[in-house]
Amino acid sequence: MKNKIRRDLIKARLKEELENCGMKYTDIAKAVEINVALLSQYRTTNKLPSLETLARICEVIGADANYILGISNN
Repeated sequence: MKNKIRRDLIKARLKEELENCGMKYTDIAKAVEINVALLSQYRTTNKLPSLETLARICEVIGADANYILGISNN
C-alpha cells in the first residue's frame, strides 16, 4: 500500500493542527460535541478519534483531514 497509515504521523499532525488553529480546546470540544478531556487525550495519549470525530474536528478547526491522515503533505 503506497500511503500506509501511520498512527505516529496522524498523532503528530493532529496535535500540530489542534495547537495551531488558534481556538481554545473548550470551544473546539463544544463545537465537535465531545468532552474537552477526550479532545485532550487525542493530543496527549495514543488515543485516536473515530473517523467521524476526526472529520468534525477538521471541519471545526479548518484542517485538512488528508494532511492529518498522511494522504497529502500540505
